Formats: sequence, C-alpha cells, structure tokens
Amino acid sequence: MPRFLNVVLSHQPPADVHRVAEYWNSLIEDADLLIAYGGRRDSFDRICFDPRVFIDDPNLRTLDHQREAQSYTEVFKQVSRWLSGNSSDVDFVTLFEFDHLPLVCDLNARQLSRMQAERADVLAYHLARVDDTSHPHYLHYAANGEFARFFQSLSVRDDPMVALSIFGTGSCWTREAFDAVAGFDEPFPVYFEIYLPTLAHHLGFRLRDYADQDRFVSNLGDRSREVDSARNNGAWTLHPVKILPARISSMASK
Repeated sequence: MPRFLNVVLSHQPPADVHRVAEYWNSLIEDADLLIAYGGRRDSFDRICFDPRVFIDDPNLRTLDHQREAQSYTEVFKQVSRWLSGNSSDVDFVTLFEFDHLPLVCDLNARQLSRMQAERADVLAYHLARVDDTSHPHYLHYAANGEFARFFQSLSVRDDPMVALSIFGTGSCWTREAFDAVAGFDEPFPVYFEIYLPTLAHHLGFRLRDYADQDRFVSNLGDRSREVDSARNNGAWTLHPVKILPARISSMASK
C-alpha cells in the first residue's frame, strides 16, 4: 500500500494533544502521524509527542473564521517542508482537525480506494462548485478583481473562473497536489475553504468529495454521543467530536 502521512491540526492543551495523537496511533493502520500545532508556543514546547511542527501564523488563529479569512497556507507550507526533510517517500497526505475523529482502522485504505475509483488527486468533504451562485464564501470575494486575476494567472483550465468550496476539517491529498498548493501564497486573505480547493483545481488537480460520508461531517454542535451509531452506520470519520471515546480499542473496525 502507498505510504500515508496523517496530519492532525490542533491548538489544544498539551495533555489533550497527546491523547488525540495516541488515539490516532492506536487506531489507524499503515501510516505515520504528524501533529501540526497552532496554539501557543509555550504549549507546543510541552507537548510529549513527536513528530510535531509549530504553525506560527496569526491567520490560522482566527475567531470568526469566515469573516477573518482563516488561512491554512502556513500549515501546508510547514508540513511540506517537514516532508521534504523527513519523509520523501510519502505518497499521500491527510489533514484532519483534532475534533474530526477517525472511526475505522483502515481509513487510509478506504480513502485510497475512493481516490482510485474517482481518479482523484484530492478528497474533501462537501465539495461544491460555487461560482455564479449565492454561496456566501464566493460572494465575499466575487466582487474583488484580484481574486479572479490570481486564479486566471495560474489556471491550466479552460474556464479560469471556476470557484470551489469544501468543508475543511478533513481532506486527503496526493503528495504532488499537497506540495503544489503549499508552494503558493494567497494574493490577499482568502478563507481556506474556498482558497485551497479553487487553487488545487486551477493547478490541474482533480477534486472529488467523500460521497455518502459527507453526512457524518457537519459544522455545529458536538457529535460525541453519536460515535457508536455513526460507526455502525458505516461512518469512516465523524465531526465534530469533542470527547474522545474512553475505550480506544473498541473503535477498531475493519
């Protein structure tokens, strides 16, 4: 099987980061784990888990993520740099926020199977084309000529005006697509849920969604009490989960 790097993005206190890391390592087969930490520097220094990278970017640490144009650009850049120095043979990179919980030990095999079936370079949740729509993420940038000019300047597509949106708590990338996106800087602050997929598309990479898995990923509340029922109903992952299961071994499911 190709080699995966699972990246977990967190800003939690060190003890919680360690617990999440242990959960991933105890459950997921055949993959390496990297913690990308966006919290305080002194907290990063106290994390008892390696490998880890520190994301020193105020544009990641937004409160109103959409209006403040939360950015994952530095996350991509730091992970890409870490890969170039430590894991040159990684084929795929996943990026999940700490409260987007895997529920099956063969998550990466399932992601790989869907990517192969769809001939995809990127899997993302709730992928949608949003140009010429009333989608709020798109409307916020549609009137800004610099937004369109940026993608027009690099697009290899017949239609350089396409804009895509995703739900950004979890995604899976070929190494080539991940590194390519990491090589760019935003022309101005652009919310990552529209910037990342639109950039990947215009660079020539093929994006697809998680199909029926999208129903297990939502943006509000706490679905911690749904872990068992979601897994029994075929969920690969669940979001948002604020409380880890007490019995990690019980989560292992083929």
